[in-house]
Amino acid sequence: MSYKIIATILTDTDRSTEGLDAAITLAARMGAHLDIYIVTVSHTETNNYYMGTEALMIVELTRDAIAHRIKLEEWLADRMHGEFKDWSSESATVQGPALTGYLARKLRFSDLVVLPRPYQDNPEAAALVEACLFAAERPVLMIPKGCKAPEAGGHVLMGWNDGAEALAAARAALPLLEQAEVADICIIDPSRTGAERSDPGGAMVQYLLRHGTRSEVAVLPKSDQPICEVLLKRARDVGAQLIVTGAYGHSRLREAVFGGATRNLLERADLPILMSR
Repeated sequence: MSYKIIATILTDTDRSTEGLDAAITLAARMGAHLDIYIVTVSHTETNNYYMGTEALMIVELTRDAIAHRIKLEEWLADRMHGEFKDWSSESATVQGPALTGYLARKLRFSDLVVLPRPYQDNPEAAALVEACLFAAERPVLMIPKGCKAPEAGGHVLMGWNDGAEALAAARAALPLLEQAEVADICIIDPSRTGAERSDPGGAMVQYLLRHGTRSEVAVLPKSDQPICEVLLKRARDVGAQLIVTGAYGHSRLREAVFGGATRNLLERADLPILMSR
């Protein structure tokens, strides 16, 4: 099994190109077509402007966004010169509220979207990730600064809680899991009354084995540390090069206001993360 259509989104080259670099690597390795979307956003907030001023600001900001998009198109043409041939690009400048709808239409037929990890220095990254996960309903592989695409034959850590989001992430990651040497199924404080109470992770072990992936189960006790720190520590201990986990088991509003495992992991991860829901 392999991805056939991989997509990435380019909004700036001054801050991070890890997403693009990783997408190129994976597409070349898996023989996938690479769709590159160049998107610049014109942000204009309604305020107490003099009559007619807001329209002038929209025009000016849109003009700046278009100019930036043209520079990105020129940069991309130079960057992709000599790379593999099976790729295409599409460019757009959108108003802020239209970003989610645009990405939902363009990305819904992709097998995987590769992006820089949000909450670093790209102000658009978090919005891009949420648009992919919720609007386009596509799995997202996020690459932190200084990291590369996970290599074939490495170690993958899977955060597992027997939930729908975790299962969706496992299915979305199958092309990478099938190339992995071993998958570490990490279960934190499993329910004593759940369906898997007698054999935590056993069904997932069998599922991965039938896809040709050897896996191990690690059942970890609950601690005072946040779940994201437990996962990251386990990933370092086993030498994982990728974390696979479900996204937003709670509502996005609750995650934004109170924090949560997804938000914390996206803020602190120092290795690639694949999420789905």
